[in-house]
Amino acid sequence: MAITAAVMPDGSRLRRHLAAAAGALCLAAPPLAAQESGGGGSGGLAGPVGAPVGGASLGAPVEPFATWQPAGPGRMTAGGAASSAPNVRLGPFGAPFAAPSEAAGAGDPGRAWNIVPSIAVDVGATDNVFQTHSDRRRDAYTVITPAILIDGATERVRAIINYAPSAQLYATYTDQNRVAQLGNGMVLAELIPGRLFLDMRGSASLGTSSGGFVPSGVQTVNRNDQVQNYNFQVSPYYVHRFGSAATAQLGYAFQYSAQEGTTQFQPGATLPSFNNQDYIGNRGYLVVRSGEDLGRLALQGRVDGTVFSGTGVYDGAHVYVASLEARYAITPTIAVLLEGGYEDIEYAGTNPNRIQDAIWSVGARLTPTPESFLTVRYGHRGGFDSPSLQAGLQLGGFTRLTASYVEQLATSATNAQDLLSTTTLDELGNPVDSQSGAPVLYANAFFPAQSGLFRMKTGAVTLTQSWPRDSVSLSAYYQEQIPISAAPGTLISQTTGYYGGISWTHELTPSTALNLGVQIGRSEYGNQPATTVIYANAALYHQINDRLSGVVRFIYSTQTSDVAASEYSQSVILAGLRQTF
Repeated sequence: MAITAAVMPDGSRLRRHLAAAAGALCLAAPPLAAQESGGGGSGGLAGPVGAPVGGASLGAPVEPFATWQPAGPGRMTAGGAASSAPNVRLGPFGAPFAAPSEAAGAGDPGRAWNIVPSIAVDVGATDNVFQTHSDRRRDAYTVITPAILIDGATERVRAIINYAPSAQLYATYTDQNRVAQLGNGMVLAELIPGRLFLDMRGSASLGTSSGGFVPSGVQTVNRNDQVQNYNFQVSPYYVHRFGSAATAQLGYAFQYSAQEGTTQFQPGATLPSFNNQDYIGNRGYLVVRSGEDLGRLALQGRVDGTVFSGTGVYDGAHVYVASLEARYAITPTIAVLLEGGYEDIEYAGTNPNRIQDAIWSVGARLTPTPESFLTVRYGHRGGFDSPSLQAGLQLGGFTRLTASYVEQLATSATNAQDLLSTTTLDELGNPVDSQSGAPVLYANAFFPAQSGLFRMKTGAVTLTQSWPRDSVSLSAYYQEQIPISAAPGTLISQTTGYYGGISWTHELTPSTALNLGVQIGRSEYGNQPATTVIYANAALYHQINDRLSGVVRFIYSTQTSDVAASEYSQSVILAGLRQTF
């Protein structure tokens, strides 16, 4: 079921909430240059653990998606610098997240903190519990989702936390009962005004070990196929300004990532493709960025190192990167980008991978309007040459296009960990890219989770159109994973997947809305026959009163393949209520 976060007192807010939910149902594109599901939000070539914890790349757009300026003296910018000093003109510096907003009308708008608890109960039925070609089993089930949204800002602390664990209880096949941990949280504290900061971030999400499922959480999935993902990061950092000449940021990040699920074997394989795995990363970084004194020229130097302690490919792994970036503004809207440096990377596994190589990239950044940007690059990182693209274009007052393409050396866990440094949460507590505003998926159920290191190629494009009573979202997504090294005792394969979809939300009345969506996807796994998935949904939402809402959904999915045993269809009907307090 979709996760909502707060009271929706009017039709406009109801429709915005439904549009956000529809984005997830439309297999919403992960963030630009970040996910999994892409890696690092540098706006260019992502590193093996590419998220720029200590400030964005020079290719990043100049805000406006990541500004945070609470009222009062000593207020902070996105990166934590006191607003009384000149802004770093290169965009966010540090760990940004979005401007605080009133939590969907909950509580007194004058309060510094909004705490919105809620509970949702859905009753559903499916005609194919186990997604099988034959011997289909029917069952009814109940989904109970307690949730809490905390959103607030003071002169020294900014926090937004959305936690919504979901319990799914079956009437007959009780072995499918499960509790999924779902949530996101960010806390930024100013320990010493304008100098020392503490950034904490975490996420809990659900993926699959076989792939081929809608990543919105509404499609029922066999319990043995689910993969629970946890990611956590805490980073104290110190910011120092050298007048208008430069700004430096020195920081440390403790990272934890875990993937938990049932050991998964692909058809005909003697070794599993997925095992439980986790790691701890200790990361240190120093970033020095030029200020206004250089005029059109901007420089940024970075020294960044992570040492891993964990299982599988993370055993004794490390990533060290040193780089120098330059950006020269030819005009106020056109800039050229250059990068050079060196990397030392080592991962373990069945094919231990060691890279000691130069890194470089060339590119350009266009900012035609304050709300639009386009960054393109070509370079060498992670041991290979690749292009990259990142764009967020406001095509009109009601139309926005986001697009990305990135290739990187990563695992699904380091990908998700990188997202913690490149995302923010919207007013409903849903993760979005801090640069483009595109929806983020920490785990994409359409792609299988495998225990290994890959060269990942990821592309995404989303077009959103909004009118006073309607919104339409078109999206397409592509991901290819080329195996580099597997965790000992596992067997991983090359996977390729792509899908597209359309979702339409129409406000029937100020308190009632209809959502319709269709997606089509195709995936290829190793030497197995390709599969095609079609998913359709219809949902009717109604705001009964300020704190109570209801929904009725119908969901149909079908998978076809050259192998009959891999084919199935499934219908699900759900009806539920959600009460906020």
